[in-house]
Amino acid sequence: MTRPDLSQLVRPTTVRARLTRRAAGISALGTVIVLGLVTVFSAHEFGTSKDASDSKGAASQDGVDSRLLEVCRGLGLIGSDGTRAHPAISGRIWLWAIAVVTVVAAGTCWFALGSVLRPVEEARSYFSLLVSDASTHRLPVPRDGDELTGLVETMNSGLHRLQTTVEQQRRFVADASHELRNPLAALQAELEIALSRPEEADWPEVVRAALGDTRRLQHLTEDLLLLARLDLDKPSGQQRMENVDLTDLVREEAARRHPPARVTLDLDVVPRPLVVRGHPALLARVLGNLLDNAERHATSRVTVRLRHDAEERQAVLEVLDDGPGIPPADRDRVFERFTRLDTARTRHTGGTGLGLAIARRITALHQGTLTVTPTGKGAHLTTRLPQPSRR
Repeated sequence: MTRPDLSQLVRPTTVRARLTRRAAGISALGTVIVLGLVTVFSAHEFGTSKDASDSKGAASQDGVDSRLLEVCRGLGLIGSDGTRAHPAISGRIWLWAIAVVTVVAAGTCWFALGSVLRPVEEARSYFSLLVSDASTHRLPVPRDGDELTGLVETMNSGLHRLQTTVEQQRRFVADASHELRNPLAALQAELEIALSRPEEADWPEVVRAALGDTRRLQHLTEDLLLLARLDLDKPSGQQRMENVDLTDLVREEAARRHPPARVTLDLDVVPRPLVVRGHPALLARVLGNLLDNAERHATSRVTVRLRHDAEERQAVLEVLDDGPGIPPADRDRVFERFTRLDTARTRHTGGTGLGLAIARRITALHQGTLTVTPTGKGAHLTTRLPQPSRR
């Protein structure tokens, strides 16, 4: 057991020292109050017993003393012969009583709090080591089931979230560096080859190729910036949630697009307005990313369906294509960042590998879901968005 630090009691900086000083102060104050009450009652009893002895005689009071008088005699406040004790004797008894009670209370509180707070200090020290090392270990959970158990479980949960965030950040930075390095390396190689033989270089073609790489870099950096903002639940700009008619949004997006000549874009939307709450630009980005993905992999046809699920009170947006489809094992992985399936996605098709990840993150921001629906041929991506409650 550690000894009480007197400097901590004078100027407490820990919970243990503050509580100990409070306990000592309360004990001292309680002792003063009790002794004061005893003194008042003893004076009253002394006066009463003296009057009684004068009127009835000492014989009538022989062997009959009140319990309070016995206590007062034991404390030295009244002499054994019934006379008042000397003031100096009473004062010393008071001081000794206050000092003893205060010291006992402070010591008891100090050691009791030490045993109670020791597991907390051990957990804090262990937690600081785990955080500094980014370790996969966790704090041992006490078996008592008390407040300390809840504290340790909360700290372990925080460690798990911290580790997950750190791993995602490291993986994202590594993938982003890799994605940015490839087009930069290709651009550098094209320009170095052209400069090594300037008289043989097809400069218009070199410029077009360089312009294509720079555009791809621009798209990639814009997507990375949007993902960073979405991760913070802060969309770009000062946009606020508003009522969005998905029927008009789908028709406008379809009219704006220019799909490849080999692909036909079909629409199957509800004739009446279908309203959800959200950011119009972000919802248009979801549909745009899904259509980009479908047009890139479709053989001849892309279909957009918009329907109302009255039972679930949801707007259901579906994008289908007749391409090679998504294997069942990759239906979750396809929404991860920088994921490209070997049979359908390459860096030369124009995609950044972030389109579906952005679409799912935006959908989640709108309290919706984006999943791959099993189908016989091609890919079938389904977005579900909740409709605003009726007032």
